[in-house]
Amino acid sequence: MHNSLTETQMERYKEFQDFATSLVEPYANQWDIDEALSPDIITECAARGYMGGMIPRQYGGEEWDCVTYGLLNEAVGRSSASLTALFNVHTMVAQTLLKWGTEQQKEKWMARLAEGSILGAFALTEPGAGSDIQGITSEYKPEGDGFVLNGTKRWITCGGLADIFIVFGKLNGKPTACIVERAQPGVTVIPVNNMLGFKAGHLAVLEFRNCIVPRDNMIGHEGIAFNYIAPYALEFGRISVAWAAVGLLRGCLENSGAHALRRRTFDRFLAEHSIISKYITDMGVELEAAKLLCLDACRLKDEGLPEATERIMAAKYYASAASARHSAHAVQIMGAIGCNEHFSVSRYYRDSKTFEIIEGSSEISQMILGKSYARKAKKLKRLN
Repeated sequence: MHNSLTETQMERYKEFQDFATSLVEPYANQWDIDEALSPDIITECAARGYMGGMIPRQYGGEEWDCVTYGLLNEAVGRSSASLTALFNVHTMVAQTLLKWGTEQQKEKWMARLAEGSILGAFALTEPGAGSDIQGITSEYKPEGDGFVLNGTKRWITCGGLADIFIVFGKLNGKPTACIVERAQPGVTVIPVNNMLGFKAGHLAVLEFRNCIVPRDNMIGHEGIAFNYIAPYALEFGRISVAWAAVGLLRGCLENSGAHALRRRTFDRFLAEHSIISKYITDMGVELEAAKLLCLDACRLKDEGLPEATERIMAAKYYASAASARHSAHAVQIMGAIGCNEHFSVSRYYRDSKTFEIIEGSSEISQMILGKSYARKAKKLKRLN
């Protein structure tokens, strides 16, 4: 991958890897056991500028390109998917405000998001509405100079940490998104524990009961939240997930590969057995393929090309499926060690399943990409 990066990107990637190796990897399994990220690691990420990675310098951010942001998620994803989840939702909130927010909203929120003094989360999913966001029932009702919000959001990543939420609902029957502050009366945050993966991801249920939201907190205007605001934000979420899956896959290869070269069975190293060799070969090849898909998608995004949307979805689909497939192989190679919560491979196995669900499930990706590829094939056949 290094041959495909600029010198600046390579320097950043080395920094990210050093950070993950020294400050994330040694503690990640315990974070999962505790079901919480350490406050110290969040403070450290903020101090390093990681919370403002893609935010422009005018607001105090680092103004990274998408490739650099992806490399952060890859390096940290090798050690903790839960920590990449924080980058994911925080970045979605920041990028949404940059694209659709008013100057007043940017002035109020952007600098604090960049420095990490406040954290953001994306409140889209509801108990009865996941992939089908048209089924959202949270409702904004006009009242005075603002709205009264009622509804419930569930499975909100880092909802237990966030200070502000972008909450999707309906206003006069039209899809609408607003910024809602955690401290606002009528907001209740209920932690969700005992998840399969992302156990340190501070998932939460958010309940809004007669919560007053100022009109100035509306993002864009009513009617565009589902077709424009949410899809735009989710692209950044998919970039994060795709690269984090690549990092997790690299962790699977490094851990199981080293074990296969160290462990002997039937007078041979594990790596010399054909089935184990096949597992590791497929793991390595799919890791390289996933990297290339992610790099291509991010470069298209950086160039502002319309085909970036499809490539990002394809990268997320492939990388998440590959990580799930090969984390299972890594557990199989390592045996009982791979099933112990104090060893990273068991965490990889659990987290990789989550990658196939969040930011658009694999099945939704198949529905969208399948139609797109079929149309392209039909067009090519007609031209030939």
